[in-house]
Amino acid sequence: MITVSPDWQALNLYAEPRWDILRRDLQALPTDNSEARRIQRRMLGNAIILSAEKTVVIPDTLVNYAGLVDAFDSPLWMIVFDDSNAELWPEHELKRLFSEAQWGKSPLIRFMRGEQVDHRGRSLNDILALDDFWLEHTHDYVQWLFPIDTPSRANLQAPVLNEADQQWFRRDPFLRFQHRRALDRMLRFCGLKRAEHIIEPREDLHPYRHIWLKRGGHNHLRITRMIRSLHLCHQPELARVVQQAFIEIGQARGYVQPQTIAFWRQATE
Repeated sequence: MITVSPDWQALNLYAEPRWDILRRDLQALPTDNSEARRIQRRMLGNAIILSAEKTVVIPDTLVNYAGLVDAFDSPLWMIVFDDSNAELWPEHELKRLFSEAQWGKSPLIRFMRGEQVDHRGRSLNDILALDDFWLEHTHDYVQWLFPIDTPSRANLQAPVLNEADQQWFRRDPFLRFQHRRALDRMLRFCGLKRAEHIIEPREDLHPYRHIWLKRGGHNHLRITRMIRSLHLCHQPELARVVQQAFIEIGQARGYVQPQTIAFWRQATE
């Protein structure tokens, strides 16, 4: 049997006799206790039988829950306790637990990991799901998606990236993955698309729809922040790719001014 861990971003594996005992214990938990119901929903609701006679295929729902995906560039570890009980962990989660024991997590890191909301009660997933009109006309979210090491004059409640936060980004591939998710949403907002380290215009890219191609505006500041944040958060190569794409496409397809180009170039210094 395989199911999700009630406490960690990991999967639990049990031999069938061991699971039968655990299942009865879980079903006997008091239904009027919220924590007991949470554990029941997670472990009983996600339990799946695996065949020992063929290649084990873990369902996508469990893969996604435990972060067992290649996008994190994270190997898998199986921790075997005995012949009837084991756990399957992504390495990035083990590193996170080790780092958390050493340093703790700031509100920024908790937000980027999806464990906490921003100053207005929005999660990272909430923000990434909003439409382009909202992204254009709301000005206090980009500081959470792309933190830098200087305070924001537009949002006094925004986090400021400190040295400990930067070390979290260096050690935790899941944070860098989340950062790339934010980047891809903002690239789409700007009429661009990314495949690994290649950024290209989308078919509908036009100054009428994507006003960053015009001479000025707050989106130029956002782009500077995006480049700077990637550079500081241990994705310098991607920062340079983003930098070059905005410079080349902004000059070829729009009316971006030399002063703006200079700011974008300085963002990786």
